[in-house]
Amino acid sequence: MIIRQNSSADEWRQVIQQCPPDTVIGEFAGRDSVAAILKVLEDGVITSILPVVTFAPVEYGSVEVLEANVNLLRQQVMTRYQGKVSIGPLMYLSNQALWQVLNSSFVAILQQHFGFYTPCIGCHAYFHLMRMPLAKRLGGRVISGERESHDGRLKANQLSICLDSYQRIMAHFGVDLLIPLRQVTNGKEIEALIQWQWEEGKAQPQCLFSGNDRNKRGESLINEQLIPSYLETFLEPVCQNLGHLLLESPQANLAEMKEVVIERLTLEGIL
Repeated sequence: MIIRQNSSADEWRQVIQQCPPDTVIGEFAGRDSVAAILKVLEDGVITSILPVVTFAPVEYGSVEVLEANVNLLRQQVMTRYQGKVSIGPLMYLSNQALWQVLNSSFVAILQQHFGFYTPCIGCHAYFHLMRMPLAKRLGGRVISGERESHDGRLKANQLSICLDSYQRIMAHFGVDLLIPLRQVTNGKEIEALIQWQWEEGKAQPQCLFSGNDRNKRGESLINEQLIPSYLETFLEPVCQNLGHLLLESPQANLAEMKEVVIERLTLEGIL
């Protein structure tokens, strides 16, 4: 179950009408996403950000925590930029069917063909793809808090090859996925950017699959050499096809999305 339903059509209509045309979409999830927003503001070019929450159906937690965090972000932005930067209302945009076709409907097929499975890589592609149509209507940019290393800990979904893949998916639609923290490895740098006490992994939604691809020592269980084929022959082309479907039919249902994925799997000889 999605933690919170999407913002209503009327809410979206009003917010989009009020946003300056160069508004940048800000991923809003945990500590890193907030730090990423603060980081891109440092060069003084971006002056309007719309924070957007996208949930996966395997997440759980409190919406109140997110609302509290966005208020803290607004306070920091007001203190630092004295009203020259606007942070829009916190908006909610999720799609359970899209997550399902990327991450659960074809698990056995993908695992058999590629030799591994984790929902995390496809899940992050889902997060970015969900914000793509909105970004196209506004400034054509999305800020993400992805980082290649977390104090030495590597995550399958944030390996360099995966971040490159997410950027290619978005670029296919003319959207620039900004990853300002990509090379930030030390959590102390994140704390310095935020400037309020926020422990990593806390005060944010939690995931039922957290740690699924690591052993008890925190080491990855996935052979990284298997990932490029998954990205090139499944995730990227499928996200491109699904993205076009969403642009043409925003209300596309699960059956329509499955049809798109099956067509691609068949073309690649996976089915």
